[in-house]
Amino acid sequence: MRKILSLILLISMTTLLCPAQSKVVSYELKKVNGNCTTYNNPQLKKELDKSKKKLEKRTSVVIGYCPEEMVSEMPQSPLSNFLTDILVEIGNEYCQKKHKEAVDFSLLNFGGIRSSLKAGNITIGDIFEIAPFENNLVIVDLKGSEVRKIFRRFKVKKCEPYSQQVNIQYAGDYFYKALINGQEIDNNKTYRMITLDFILTGGDDILKDVELGNVDNTGIVVRDAYIKHIKKMTAEGKNVTGKTDKRMYIIPQPR
Repeated sequence: MRKILSLILLISMTTLLCPAQSKVVSYELKKVNGNCTTYNNPQLKKELDKSKKKLEKRTSVVIGYCPEEMVSEMPQSPLSNFLTDILVEIGNEYCQKKHKEAVDFSLLNFGGIRSSLKAGNITIGDIFEIAPFENNLVIVDLKGSEVRKIFRRFKVKKCEPYSQQVNIQYAGDYFYKALINGQEIDNNKTYRMITLDFILTGGDDILKDVELGNVDNTGIVVRDAYIKHIKKMTAEGKNVTGKTDKRMYIIPQPR
């Protein structure tokens, strides 16, 4: 479907003479539906077709294999777990080059994972569907008290995906306790989190009222990071798989 919704600004000018010789401009804004197939411009169509072929050639490149479909859904899922876990590896690779301490955990947003991953060959186009936005990866220092503030907002039915280094326990639907690397969060300790610049700048209010420490913008587009990591897994003979685990635990309630 190649429809374009365009806005055409029709401007009618009326010149009014006054001592300052100024001009008053009036305009009318109209919405017009257009269709590329009816736009008779052979050169434009040629350029569009050329660009489309280049894009299709790039996005159809196979970079890996997924044995079974991986979905993304709250409170945790195979795809969201896979993506958050590889972000920690990517963050640690970046930190090693910069001679910095390792990343403690990662945090994404479910709204940023825009598609499931179908079973079969994985193409670059599939990753574009999962992560269509130009979000950069950032590494943020946070006091334990601020990390706790983030997680205390989570509920089983309203949370965000995080890596396996984090274990959040819920009593019913509500937050009860959070651990990082098996230890209770130390309010005075500094933790390193890798996340998206979208989240850092207020996206989905995930970091609302959270005091941030040092921020390192890696300049790495998250989609490119996913593609690079999947290619690496394929070169090592690994398939792309994900599973649910104990990063989220609901405490059984007495009946």
